[in-house]
Amino acid sequence: MRLFTLVFLLFFTSSFSAVSLAATVYGRVADEAGKPVSFASVILLAATDSVVAATELTDEKGEYHLTPAANGSYVVKVIMAGYEHELSSAIMVTGADVAVPDIILHTKTTNLKEVSVRAQKPFVEVHADKLVVNVENSIVNTGSNALEVLARSPGVRVDNNDNISLKGKQGVNVMINGKVQPIGGEELANMLKSMPANAIESIELISNPSAKYDAAGTAGIINIKMKRDKKVGLNGSVNASYAQGVYGKTSWGFNGNYRNKKVNIFANYNGGYREGFNHLTLDRNFLEKGVFTGAYVQDNNYVYEIASHSGALGVDYSLSARTSIGGSVSGDVTDFLRDGYNYSVVKSAATPDMPRHFVTKNGAPNVWGSRVGNVNLRHTFDSGGSTLAVDVDYAMYPGSGTQDFTTTYYNDISTDTTPVPAPVIFNGKLKGLTQIRSVKADYTKTLRGGTTLEAGAKVSYVTSENDLQFFNSRNNELIPDTGRTNHFLYTEHINAGYVNLSRNYDKWSAQLGLRAEQTIAGGDATMLTGDSSFTRNYTQLFPSFAVQRHLNKQNDLGVTLSRRIERPNYDQLNPSVYYLDPTTYKAGYPYLNPALSYSAELSWTNNQRFITSLNYTITSNPITQVIQPSETEQRVTIQTQKNLKRTEYYGVNGAYQLRLAKWWNNTTNANVFYAHYVGDIAGTNLSEGSVAFSVNSSNSFILPGDWSAEVSGFYQAAQVYGYMYLKPQWMLNVGIQKNLLQKRATIRLNATDIFWTGYPRATSNYNDYVESFVAKRDTRQVIVSFVYRFGKRTLPPAMRHRGGAEDEKQRARNATG
Repeated sequence: MRLFTLVFLLFFTSSFSAVSLAATVYGRVADEAGKPVSFASVILLAATDSVVAATELTDEKGEYHLTPAANGSYVVKVIMAGYEHELSSAIMVTGADVAVPDIILHTKTTNLKEVSVRAQKPFVEVHADKLVVNVENSIVNTGSNALEVLARSPGVRVDNNDNISLKGKQGVNVMINGKVQPIGGEELANMLKSMPANAIESIELISNPSAKYDAAGTAGIINIKMKRDKKVGLNGSVNASYAQGVYGKTSWGFNGNYRNKKVNIFANYNGGYREGFNHLTLDRNFLEKGVFTGAYVQDNNYVYEIASHSGALGVDYSLSARTSIGGSVSGDVTDFLRDGYNYSVVKSAATPDMPRHFVTKNGAPNVWGSRVGNVNLRHTFDSGGSTLAVDVDYAMYPGSGTQDFTTTYYNDISTDTTPVPAPVIFNGKLKGLTQIRSVKADYTKTLRGGTTLEAGAKVSYVTSENDLQFFNSRNNELIPDTGRTNHFLYTEHINAGYVNLSRNYDKWSAQLGLRAEQTIAGGDATMLTGDSSFTRNYTQLFPSFAVQRHLNKQNDLGVTLSRRIERPNYDQLNPSVYYLDPTTYKAGYPYLNPALSYSAELSWTNNQRFITSLNYTITSNPITQVIQPSETEQRVTIQTQKNLKRTEYYGVNGAYQLRLAKWWNNTTNANVFYAHYVGDIAGTNLSEGSVAFSVNSSNSFILPGDWSAEVSGFYQAAQVYGYMYLKPQWMLNVGIQKNLLQKRATIRLNATDIFWTGYPRATSNYNDYVESFVAKRDTRQVIVSFVYRFGKRTLPPAMRHRGGAEDEKQRARNATG
């Protein structure tokens, strides 16, 4: 790794020192009246092949200064909203500054009163390498949270425990603004629940990423892009919404941005208060060599309150036409209060006529949050597009909370003289902190012949600590419970580097990449039951390959191949226990191994609107959530993560955009797949698979009078997932909106899950244990929202650089449960 870093730094230094500054091209842009035009985009193009040599925005005097990297013949192009594009005559740069005659912009002649065009981005955009869900353009997603939006996205499924799968495959890597989130499981789900849809611009669903991305995520990447205003001057928006299901939910926020040709300052705030519930009914049957011995019939209902506040502040500054620096800070805090009530009927084969029951009341107030900082540098070396991007990130995710449980036992028959166990009262206290440090550099250069070289390196260091203490209450005194208490420490150091080559030909395009990642990790869990320490040290190579053939104007064929990894997140490794009742708890498994997968995809694109693909993935040691009987405790059920031996996945996916009428657009995504699972857990051999399918369809309607409407829904057929058989689920959503105040304001009314059918149902089967469950949630809601946009409406004509680092913080948001 040291050799790789040294070579990279030498390459960077030599490239930077090779830059030589040429003369300046300067001039002025004015309108037909001779008045200066500010914030117009001025682009310097090579006269021979129109390659962009430099870009600039005019200042308040309409003036610009452009510095090409080399001498040669150029033309100046000016673009400004509301004006025709203008082009200067050719100029020759030979070493001295060149003055360009004033460029006069002419107003576009379109009569807006005679021609009225209303265009609207579709809810789902189909691209060759990904699907893009335009959340801000969706009526039915207004007032929802990020997890609910994901559950309604094409090919995405969220199960009863908030685990996310893509195209029927587990192991999704969730990113926000291109940065990997370092947490998962319940903590990731809670973060997404506290993120309002009003703050999201779009969601990218990438099933087969290139070597430039982190190798994590055997099922692919879900990238959530937050809103960022791109207009010139001071702009922003304020929003508020109210939703009513069984319980009420409110959200509010603002997004502000100030941009000129040198500085871009942005800030946002979002708040929310949500109430909801999770009603879980269970039927658990215990057997011994196939003979029934007893059962629990359980009704669990918990009501929760979530109060969340999040904000961000950042600045980008252009040091020159080729160099910019930036920085940002963001944070959030969420108060989560859960009150649960569990009623369990106890059945026994030995005493079938003497049922008993117990009642568990539990409360779990928690507070968690995040503090994230980033500084970045972007530099363009030459007119050929050679660029360097450097990001330094730090993130911390603190959390604390308590668990209070009281269980009381009852005999249901008056003649039953069996002694009733004494009430069980215990209390748990949790403190946790995950910290991430990351440095990342990406270099891009166009080589001779048109080949693009991308190379980069990344170093990250993560520490996670969770201290869980349990106490039993006896005679109003809290006594430490050393059997449940656990202190878990985890460290992880990842060194990564990649090289990616791509090239476009007349009829072909190809990409070849290789990524290397070294992982050094260790965990230490101190429990009375024994030492659960472990270490990991391994290096893996992750090749990727893609080729596309342009058959004709309407048709393209593509092939992609890749190898990826799913590392256990910190929550999955933590053996601390979290109780639902005395017979049910959740715990991590410190001996999980990483899952490795190979994926192949063949795609056919027709008219850039219809994409059909064939997929195959084989995964060794897949990490799978299981609900299994305890192997050491009688009639106790554990929710945990285990490695299966392998899974094989075969799929056919179709993403189609249809224009059924001038006022009616439809986007439909269909996925048919077969998944086969092989493993051995809790003494039960597994070799099961099934054919399943899912359909997601979204319809948008442009109506008269600045009205528009949307109807969307999905259907997920029954499927096998490991030891579970998931039953079908479906959902229908409708919404309508009206633009007001010259389209500066929008009011929306929508209803989600109208028939209340979007909740999971499943059955788990083991040799001596069978469980069925239904998990109902507050998904049927009616939501009203209002958005007001202020400021100028002028878009900057050109962006000098792309956004921040691409892969920083995934698995920390998977860290604590």
